[in-house]
Amino acid sequence: MSQSTTLILLPETAYNGGGTANIYDVTGNTQPAASYYLGNEDLQTVNIKFSEVTGNLVIEASLATSPSSSDWFEVYSLTANYSAPANTTPKLNSDISTYTNIEGNFVYIRARVENFAHGIINFVKVSY
Repeated sequence: MSQSTTLILLPETAYNGGGTANIYDVTGNTQPAASYYLGNEDLQTVNIKFSEVTGNLVIEASLATSPSSSDWFEVYSLTANYSAPANTTPKLNSDISTYTNIEGNFVYIRARVENFAHGIINFVKVSY
């Protein structure tokens, strides 16, 4: 029986930028992906919890053992907009607690939030 591993890609981060004029980008922790420890394992589960967030979550992976900025590529994205009209996907994503499975033999994985303008990123975690 294999042991489960959970790593934090992006710890709790709160921001109230007062509108779109004060947006910024947040890059979380670089963490080993499933293949790093488990060889040919290719399934990573990313858990996401947002509260009133406006920003774009991007999960990136790398095949490099010492990744530089050019070694990262997007494997998942989610747009959240707390100011969007009710019952639209961006509005629903602004207060979300969900997970997604990402398949791939990656060495490293990380989370970024682009255009972060408002809200609380409670966490973004990866498990395998």
